[in-house]
Amino acid sequence: MAQHRPRIVVVGAGIIGSAITYNLAIQGADVLLLDRGPTAGSGVTGRAFGWINVINGTPSDQSYALWREAVAEYRGLQIALPTAFAHARSGSLLWKGTTEETEAFADLHRQAGERVELVSRQTLQGLEPRLRRAPELAVFSPDDLALDPGQLARDLVAAAVTAGGSTLFGATAYTVETVNGRVSGVKVGHETIPADIVVMSAGSGIQELADGLGIQTGLTTSPALLLRYTCNNRTVVSHILRGPRLEIRQAIDGSLLVAKSYVANGEENGPKLIGETLLSVMHDELDLPDQVKLQSAEIGERPIFLDGLPRTGFLPEVENLYLAVGHPGVILAPLIGRVTAQEIMKIRSKSAALTSC
Repeated sequence: MAQHRPRIVVVGAGIIGSAITYNLAIQGADVLLLDRGPTAGSGVTGRAFGWINVINGTPSDQSYALWREAVAEYRGLQIALPTAFAHARSGSLLWKGTTEETEAFADLHRQAGERVELVSRQTLQGLEPRLRRAPELAVFSPDDLALDPGQLARDLVAAAVTAGGSTLFGATAYTVETVNGRVSGVKVGHETIPADIVVMSAGSGIQELADGLGIQTGLTTSPALLLRYTCNNRTVVSHILRGPRLEIRQAIDGSLLVAKSYVANGEENGPKLIGETLLSVMHDELDLPDQVKLQSAEIGERPIFLDGLPRTGFLPEVENLYLAVGHPGVILAPLIGRVTAQEIMKIRSKSAALTSC
């Protein structure tokens, strides 16, 4: 008798789905990752800023402890997949509108147990010599990471395939099929892919799948804008910088990335127009090379719940249907990936009753 390995289908190859697939594969699960895109991380993950941090969290919020646990999870992932972090940059510098606000911000996070320090204008200018308007004080958060979320998703999937997992890209999952209230497969085009367990990790696309089963998840979306500017000089910004007017980092290829909240309210607030307006702000705040220009302005629909917390777990409406989604997905992904895999593997013994010879 051959031991049955439950076929697990993960729908959605964003950063969370990729992390789940990786964790399942390295534990020996028969896992298949599906995505409508051409590769992992090609959806909203590819439009994420890529700032791994706790400093943007609020210690009094319910989600703060979760963020801290998630950031700690990254340290283990760096050991397991060192090449995936070869181009990551460390450290962020933040300041508020006034010196008093910056000091209060630093105190708040120090009291919460975070490793932060106040740096003077002179120190800040030494760290970031191209700053034109360096504040009197800034907060330095040395443990933060800046990375390419799309590339990390692809690295996770590559490691999952090496461990025995499989992928199917360019495949839209239309419905989750069931038999007697239990998951039986996922319909892709005219084909049904058999599954004992289905993980819905397709971000904003989850509700469409859930609708087909009459399930209301409470998931909504919040748009964010990622602006990418071409830059031939790769040493313009060394850390993530966040001030009252600008949130910016530099990618390994030299591109300058700017994150911006977004509200669609007419042509005057169009993504490209915002990008051009912020270019003026960038020139005002930084000593930029002349050739810097807007390359792309992309909106990412971040999946969120009203309480700001992620959702992970088996849904009561359909047996063996698992939900894994939440914001900020890039920060939470390694933690959600591990926890989800552990929960799913716990029911392996139950599924083993469906043995095959």
